[in-house]
Amino acid sequence: MEDLNPEQQFEEGQRRMPPAKFTPEEEAVTTTENSIKIAEELVGDKMASPTGPDAKVYQPWAKYHLHTADEEEEDTKETRRSVKTVEQQLKTRFWINAREKKDYDKMVMEGKISDAELEFKESKDADIGQDQAKVAEAEETAKAEAKAGAEGKAADAKASPEEKKAAETLAAAAESAEQADDGALPPELAAPALSQRGQWKVRI
Repeated sequence: MEDLNPEQQFEEGQRRMPPAKFTPEEEAVTTTENSIKIAEELVGDKMASPTGPDAKVYQPWAKYHLHTADEEEEDTKETRRSVKTVEQQLKTRFWINAREKKDYDKMVMEGKISDAELEFKESKDADIGQDQAKVAEAEETAKAEAKAGAEGKAADAKASPEEKKAAETLAAAAESAEQADDGALPPELAAPALSQRGQWKVRI
């Protein structure tokens, strides 16, 4: 319960209340039940129950789903941007529950939140509550991968037709060996690669 805000605590408290015990009122309940019983005897059939197998069943409580970045659509992005605009104007944050606020305050105390975010000056699409060390690490990894990809493309562009063909041959052989799970190149592919190794360089 301590992870919920006051409104959610009230709602959850209502759900956890034990069922109330009612005493049937003579005129409104007992008399009605007798009338139904007489009607069933007259028609020779039972009245359908509101809790029977054909009755509509409602979920006991709402289930909340937090969408990830992969599930974002333009409408949800615009909604998030609108919320952020209001937060920056009012200089306050809107939290899903008390636990989210506690976790955020802890990150603030540990110095993991950027100064721009603390001053409500983050960009409109920036996620709130991100560890800046992890964000920087992810950015460095992305830059390194982009640089490696660019260098690989440049090397491929400079490679001669023979080098490209040899690289493709070795890559196909390595894939076949991996699929066979023996780690060895097929003889028909290994021999040409070894015999021509002194003639030209091979890039993989």
